[in-house]
Amino acid sequence: MPIIAVVGSRQSGKTTTVEAIVRGLTQKGYRVATAKHIPEANFTIDTRGKDTWRHAQAGAKAILSVAPNELTIIKKIDTSEFDLNDLVEQCEKEADILIIEGFRKLVAKNLSIPKVATVKTVKEISETSKYFKPILAFEGPAKIHVKGLQIPKIDVLKEPQKLIEIVDKRIGPIIKRRRALKETLKIQVDQKTLPLNPFVKTFVRNVTLAMVSTLKEARIKGDENVSITINVMDDE
Repeated sequence: MPIIAVVGSRQSGKTTTVEAIVRGLTQKGYRVATAKHIPEANFTIDTRGKDTWRHAQAGAKAILSVAPNELTIIKKIDTSEFDLNDLVEQCEKEADILIIEGFRKLVAKNLSIPKVATVKTVKEISETSKYFKPILAFEGPAKIHVKGLQIPKIDVLKEPQKLIEIVDKRIGPIIKRRRALKETLKIQVDQKTLPLNPFVKTFVRNVTLAMVSTLKEARIKGDENVSITINVMDDE
């Protein structure tokens, strides 16, 4: 799943930029998921005293709140060691693309994650360029101007469509290719999903389906989802 990271200092317009990207990509027909990094150690989206909060206080590790038009799942787990694969795993069935806000340390030098950097000053453009790679576009007030800047600089409040086209040019072909393949394979080792390149994914999936098709009572059409789970047993 393609990921776009929106990064920047506090109050630099990250959430506004995420809103614009989500709105624009949704209008183009993409299914969009978002992830927001919240650094406060004791933060909870739940409300103290509510029934779901009481369920968690009683010891529930997963709490489902089911309303007519919304399903909320609260998981009481340690996310300090989460990586990008863990984030993708939470939403890969519902979305074509994941937009993440924050997660500076996780994405800073990850060359596979294009960034939209929100800036308030010329100085922030210089500092951000050194810390984040690669930067797809800068977002900031129109008054910010850097002569000779090679990366597009956009005021999302005035020209959101320009940013959407830049993002779509980057991730659109990936999403279309994923949809065209319609082949899914997930390999998990001790609950960690392994990243797979297209060749390995296709090869392992085809071999697995071919072997399973020889089993008695197996009815394989060829468009099945394949999931392989390996649990490493402790010697003790």
